[in-house]
Amino acid sequence: MTTMFEELKAIILRALPTIDENTVQKLINQLQTSGLESIDDLKYVRQEDIADLLPIIQQRKLLDAFKMWTETFQVPWNLMPVEVQTAISEGNRPSPAARRQMVRVLADEMRKYDLNPTRSQCLSVCRSIILQYPKSFADQRENGQLLGGGYTSLLIQLKTRIENLNRTSSFRQHRTSDLGGKRGPTDIYGCTRFQPDLPPEETNDTVEVKRQKLEDIYGQEGVKGSERSEVKQLMETTFCLRRHINALPAPAIADVRDKWPYLFTQKGLYAHFELLTDINVLRALEFSMEECGKNIVEFFKSKPTNDKVQAVLSEDDVELSLRVIQLLMAHFEESIEGLVLFEN
Repeated sequence: MTTMFEELKAIILRALPTIDENTVQKLINQLQTSGLESIDDLKYVRQEDIADLLPIIQQRKLLDAFKMWTETFQVPWNLMPVEVQTAISEGNRPSPAARRQMVRVLADEMRKYDLNPTRSQCLSVCRSIILQYPKSFADQRENGQLLGGGYTSLLIQLKTRIENLNRTSSFRQHRTSDLGGKRGPTDIYGCTRFQPDLPPEETNDTVEVKRQKLEDIYGQEGVKGSERSEVKQLMETTFCLRRHINALPAPAIADVRDKWPYLFTQKGLYAHFELLTDINVLRALEFSMEECGKNIVEFFKSKPTNDKVQAVLSEDDVELSLRVIQLLMAHFEESIEGLVLFEN
């Protein structure tokens, strides 16, 4: 998998900086052959899985690197503002300013382990903070009842801070690089693979041939071809060629569609977005609904803002995500038909 290759390679080289490229490739191939599907799966790797590729000490170093750092991460409370330290000792809530400073310190400490921690890693850290000091940091109603898991606002603050730091850093790198013309800050907004390299063992010519093969498949099978595993793999392999989409001035939509017809299918667009940002759109939406949806519904139950909201709440057997959308549209007095397409 192209998306995982770069991450695995970076982890291996951090642990074993003198390892040769050939061994790195063999390690990655062996891990993927063993069933590795995500970076989170690295915690399941055992010494015997890599025993035939590395000396014993290197095996141990690499396995230590594979352990999820969030499992042993310690929040540096001694570096936090005095107000925060006092608040947690007395079970009080710090001021918003002190809390923001705490988030800055926390983000800086986490980025010593990983420059761009994932949402799940940030969630793990936030949950541990809430479990340890719920009175000081948990999201609560006026009666003290937790809102959801209690960590949503802290998670949003932390992830936003990390994204802002990475955005500034990435923009600075692009401004100081000699790769070409100037780029504005929005060119790299939220992207983790803005300028992807060629996949291993590929050249510009070979990936162009694969892009043309995608055109051929589309010409023969149309949109239905997006269901083929071959198309998915070809889209991943040719991802590096789609850098021109981010160029300034932007290419015409018609030209992009001619060269990349599967980019205009649901699967193709979702997959491209994940390659570009490391975010699975559907999973992120499901997570957000699970995390925030019930809180939104409970809020409107306790404080219905208009008759339309009350009408939505009176309906039975409505799926959570649809109910949340209906409530928000009703609250802002917008027609849901403008957002949702209903079919018989």
